[in-house]
Amino acid sequence: MTQRDLNYLLIALSLLSGLYVTVTGAVTDLFGLHQFAFHRYAGYLCAVFVLLHLVLQRDRVTAYLRGRLGRPRRQEVSAPPRDEGVRRGRRAFLAAALTGIGGFLLGRWLPLRRAVELPAEPADLGALYHQWSKPGYSGLSGVLTDWGSMPLPRKTYPAAPKVPLPDPRRARGLSLEEAVEVRRSVRHYADVPLTLEELSRLLHAAQGITEPRFGFRAAPSAGALYPIELYVVVHRVAGLEMGIYHYAPHEHQLERVQSGDFRARIVAVGIGQDFLGTAGVCLVLTAVFQRTRWRYRERTYRYVLLEAGHIGQNIYLAATSMGMGACAVGAFLDDAVNELLGVDGEQEAALYILSVGKRA
Repeated sequence: MTQRDLNYLLIALSLLSGLYVTVTGAVTDLFGLHQFAFHRYAGYLCAVFVLLHLVLQRDRVTAYLRGRLGRPRRQEVSAPPRDEGVRRGRRAFLAAALTGIGGFLLGRWLPLRRAVELPAEPADLGALYHQWSKPGYSGLSGVLTDWGSMPLPRKTYPAAPKVPLPDPRRARGLSLEEAVEVRRSVRHYADVPLTLEELSRLLHAAQGITEPRFGFRAAPSAGALYPIELYVVVHRVAGLEMGIYHYAPHEHQLERVQSGDFRARIVAVGIGQDFLGTAGVCLVLTAVFQRTRWRYRERTYRYVLLEAGHIGQNIYLAATSMGMGACAVGAFLDDAVNELLGVDGEQEAALYILSVGKRA
C-alpha cells in the first residue's frame, strides 16, 4: 500500500467514524439517551484517524502554515501541482461538510417509527399518551416543540422551621430478601407512634442521598434529575409535632409547612379510606414535571411515574424491614391533595400517597 492509498483510507475512515459520531450524537440528543453503543469510541477513532492523516501530510501542512505566516515555502519535489492540490482539498472539505450536515439532519429529523394517524376522539387518553410518547412517534412536532428550560433542581422552604433527623444508618432490620418475601399492603395500624429514628430511616430509603459527591439518591431517576418531592403528613411520631412537612434530602431534615391535626382531612381527600387517618404518617409524592420535561420531552410523564413507583417500593421494603406496615394509595382527589400541600397541580402535582404505621 502506497502512502497515497493510506491517505485516502484514513480519509474514508475519518468520514465513516465522524458520520457515526454525528448520527449517534443527534439521536442521543433527540431522545435524551445517556449513551449510544460505541459513540465515545468512534469519536476517539475519528480523532486518531485525523491525527494520522495530518502526520502523513506534515510536509503539506508545514508548507501551508509557513505560507500563511509569511515565511518562504520549502520546495517540495514530490508535491502535486498547486491547482490539483487545491481542488483535492476543496473536494475533501466539501465531502466532510456534507457528511456532517447530512448526518445531523438524519439523526435529528428521521423518526424511528413512521407516524400514523391518530383518532379524532380517542376513547382512552392513556392509550393515546402511551402511543404518542414512543421515541420518534411525534416526528417533527416533538422536535420543534418548546419544552422549556432546566428549572431549579430541588425545592426548599427557607422560612419553615427545620427538624434535623437522626442518622438513618445506625440500625438494621430484616434483610432485603426477607423484606421482599413478607411485604404486603397493611391497612390496620396500632395506636403506637413511630420513633424519629424510624421516620428517618423511612425517608432515607425513599429519597435519601446515598452518594454525596454527585447527589445520587436511594431510588433511581431518569438522568438523575429527581423530579419527585416528598411530603410527610405526621399523625403520630414521638417527639414530632403533628402537621405537614417537606423532606429536604440533601440536609436530611424536615421543613414544617403547616402545623395541625390533618387526620380527618387526609381521609377526606383520600376518598374516605379510614386507614390514612390511623397510620403514623402518610407520605405524599409530588412531581415537578419540568425537571424532567426539559430533557426527556414527550417521555417525561412515563419517567416520572416510573420514579414514583421506585420510591414507593423502597418505602414498602423499608417499612417492612422495620416491622411496620405500609399501603400505597392511588385513588385520591387530586385537586384536594394539591391544595392540602399548597402545590398548584400543574407545575407540581400529587402522584402517590403511602400510609405507614406500626402493625396492629
